[in-house]
Amino acid sequence: STVVGVRAESALARSQISLGRPNLRLRHEIRRLFKSGRTHRGRLVHVRGCRSKASATLISIRRQFGNAVKRNKARRRIRDICRSHAWLNPRGRLVLITVSDRATPATFVDYQQDLTAAFSALDTP
Repeated sequence: STVVGVRAESALARSQISLGRPNLRLRHEIRRLFKSGRTHRGRLVHVRGCRSKASATLISIRRQFGNAVKRNKARRRIRDICRSHAWLNPRGRLVLITVSDRATPATFVDYQQDLTAAFSALDTP
């Protein structure tokens, strides 16, 4: 599963991000994710996921979260958690992780606990 960083979930929904020719399937899968995906709202992150042919983890952080340094730090932490806990997100799943604006002072452990709970909740039928 690949980890992709994006700025805002609304940009994905409106397809303003140029995903390129090979990723047209991903754009279609993202629309399907918003239409019929399962959602878990945690304290720091909101995770939306669905089964998909395009295995990817998308990270969305709004500008209101903070300056670029804060957004990139949060994105790096989440990316690292997704890589080190690959069993949380098996292949064949498209996941969108949206970081809450209230998560600015959060630590690595806070993100880890919230993401673990979110992925566990998405796995239950």
